[in-house]
Parts: sequence; C-alpha cells; structure tokens
Amino acid sequence: MAAHLYKTGDMVVLKDGPVRLSRSVGVCKVLATLPEQQGTRRYRVRFESEGFDRSIAEDEIDRDRSPRSGSGLDTKKPAGSWLTPGGPA
Repeated sequence: MAAHLYKTGDMVVLKDGPVRLSRSVGVCKVLATLPEQQGTRRYRVRFESEGFDRSIAEDEIDRDRSPRSGSGLDTKKPAGSWLTPGGPA
C-alpha cells in the first residue's frame, strides 16, 4: 500500500469529465485521507461552493494543476483546532 500523494488541508483540482457539474469546477480542499478501495487511494474533499463532502479517487485529481503536499495552491496558514486541551484559557 503506497502513501497518499495529498494530505489533509491540501488544495486539489479535479480532472475535467462528462459528469462534473459546473458548480463543482475548481479547487477543492482535502478534508481527510480515506482507506484504499480496490487498490485506489481515496480522499474526502469539499468545494467551497458546495455544502457537502465528496469521496474521490486519487486518479480523479489533475496532478498537473494540483501541487503535491507541501507546495500547496493555498498560501493561507491552516486554522488551529477549536478544541483546547484543559478547557478555556
């Protein structure tokens, strides 16, 4: 089992295809890496324009337009956790 190419927080672009809806075009954020299914690495992603998550296969990601983890499309620093160990400060 190979490691996932993308990590949580990475911004990726999906390949164009006949099933893609115009409202889901563009960059989406990787929310989680999922277990392999039938030998394919999978991710949970969300488009900013949608109110739900999608499960996608790694081969649905356009690698030419999606930098590998660490080089990112998004230069914003990820937000910290809302959960604070030990209670409020």
